[in-house]
Amino acid sequence: MPTGDDLPASFEGPAFTRGVKGLATVLMAALVVYGVQVAPAFIARRGTWPVMLLLLLAFCFIVVCFHAMLTSRTRVDATHIHQTWVTDKRVAIADITQVKLIYIPGLSWLIAPRMVVKTRRPGSTIFHTADPLVLAAFARLSLGQPSMGDAPPPEPASGG
Repeated sequence: MPTGDDLPASFEGPAFTRGVKGLATVLMAALVVYGVQVAPAFIARRGTWPVMLLLLLAFCFIVVCFHAMLTSRTRVDATHIHQTWVTDKRVAIADITQVKLIYIPGLSWLIAPRMVVKTRRPGSTIFHTADPLVLAAFARLSLGQPSMGDAPPPEPASGG
């Protein structure tokens, strides 16, 4: 882990762990297999076209979210927290009024570490991370400390 002067200005990494992505992939494959198995029964019944359309739209939504889960990235820098998703999430650190870090060390393969952020606007924003450096920056923010990339430089030693 970088320390001191070699700290980068920002930290970025995948939003979801390999375990979460693997579980999502298994569930997606099971959904596709089930869909292929039941599709002939729906096609045989002529009155189910509205239901088929609704199920197709729901499946498309699930595919979009699945793709976003596989490709999503989270970045923390001195001024913002940003996560790519179906629609990107971005919060200015200066606007944060409350932070809650949710991290279960033994279950991070199943429950992705996340930070729930409340700002001056109504509602909250959830940022996931699978990267240890981003998680460390989340932890610092949850403790009210500056993110690691914007820590003040060390004071020079006085020689007097």
